[in-house]
Amino acid sequence: MGKNLEICLNADDHINLVNNVKTAFKAGASRIELCGAMHLAGLSPTVEEIESAVSALHANGELLVMVRPVANQFNVDAALLKTMTNQISRAAKLGATGVVFGAIEGNKLDITVTTELVECAKHYQLTTTFHRAFDCIDDSRSAINTLTELGVNRILTNGTRWGENRNISQGLDRLQRIIANAKGHIEIVIGGGVTAQNAHSLWQLGNENVISLHAYSGVLNSCGLVDPSLINSILQTSINEQTSHD
Repeated sequence: MGKNLEICLNADDHINLVNNVKTAFKAGASRIELCGAMHLAGLSPTVEEIESAVSALHANGELLVMVRPVANQFNVDAALLKTMTNQISRAAKLGATGVVFGAIEGNKLDITVTTELVECAKHYQLTTTFHRAFDCIDDSRSAINTLTELGVNRILTNGTRWGENRNISQGLDRLQRIIANAKGHIEIVIGGGVTAQNAHSLWQLGNENVISLHAYSGVLNSCGLVDPSLINSILQTSINEQTSHD
């Protein structure tokens, strides 16, 4: 059973970015997701921001770069697709280990665009995460199957409909179904409101399947700095949960 903690960091915080990356890994995080413009739910970071994060990357740590050039939409036309593939190439050349993206048509997975994005990432040997555009899709079971077949490594979700701003605790039943439908063939990353207080119940959803938790504000102190004690608290619940199943 694999359980990892992924920390989302705001790339716009130039003053604290390097220290936050170092602190997150030192405290036990497995991965960093680097996003710009978190006030717009996360957009593609700049070259300089990626370079800063890479400079602080732990030897065994993973750096996932958001590939989302435009806010307020997940529909991808030909011009935007070209921009996204260019950003994937850029992330790889700058030292990222993975990319995060999503593409939908209405309330369905955009298979054509997603296929091209995955193939581009694979060309550069990057891991792939399909972000919370997944939470706009009506038929999640079909989307999970297709994303698995395409070779996507992870799906990020919090079990609630995108844009409804509902608490992650309101998505537990759907998260259980998503994890069950994934059947351990694709990693489910639970994010969007993860805290030290609710981590225990979220880790429990994994059972024998591969899941990760994805935390943002839940690991930051009042000054916007990554707080090692909060990371430790989330990870400790994982250790305790692992022990209870052994």
